[in-house]
Amino acid sequence: MNLDQQIAKSLSYFGLDEIDAQMYLSLLKIGEITVGNLSVKLEIDRGKAYRSLNKLRNLGMITTTFSNPTTCIATKPDKALPLILQKKEHEITFMKKFADEIIAQQNQLTHVEPSIESTSFSIIQGRVNIYTRIGKLIEEATDTVYLITTIDDVAMMYHTSIPEKINAAIKKGREIRLVIDTDNDDLVPLITRLGITNAHIGKLPSKSRMVVEKGKQLIMSGTMRESKDLNDEIDSILQTNSPNMINNIYVLCSQLWKKAKPVQVLSASARTYAKQ
Repeated sequence: MNLDQQIAKSLSYFGLDEIDAQMYLSLLKIGEITVGNLSVKLEIDRGKAYRSLNKLRNLGMITTTFSNPTTCIATKPDKALPLILQKKEHEITFMKKFADEIIAQQNQLTHVEPSIESTSFSIIQGRVNIYTRIGKLIEEATDTVYLITTIDDVAMMYHTSIPEKINAAIKKGREIRLVIDTDNDDLVPLITRLGITNAHIGKLPSKSRMVVEKGKQLIMSGTMRESKDLNDEIDSILQTNSPNMINNIYVLCSQLWKKAKPVQVLSASARTYAKQ
């Protein structure tokens, strides 16, 4: 993968598709250019080029002139990307506000008496959605949580909010037990960055993921794709509160934990001291 491809993949997390990224990177290299000349140079249909440029302009990643013909100029990433992040932060703030209002008003939406919780099964697709569910399980945990997965999955989790959820759970006295499938001691710092202080290395039944809280929730997947793309939409999990499934998987995880080799991981205070 060359540098342009690496940057394009990173830009996908900011909402840019392949054409958007191609046009933005080209503008960074070329400088000011007309829409027509840019579409010809990149061999992109002019209609698609205009749609992409409108999108980039709305994101604040380019500016356009009022001249005829219209010319485009790329905004440097150190100026454009923080604006997108700030916009996302504002959106999250609004969403949290409205979520609180809806939750507070939920009793006015229905008068149906709450029923006894029944067993539920959900299929969640898309890696971002999966990590969101894992983070929520860890955040709401009141007992021991087993996280059984591959080292590649742990590496992906590092780029999500899961490390913060783990740190918060540990501060509340929850125990997060990680079992990974590698014998490479050089990868121990990755576990440390994830925030887990209680980890074992051992052989897993398959390249799958199991996240289970004792008596509460279970998230599990079949054999995971080897893709390291956070935007992977094919990866999927099963989430359930089935007592039988939770108990069986929890027992399995306990056995995997006992058979695995402990890893010496720095505590949170030691990590802070090491950075100083």
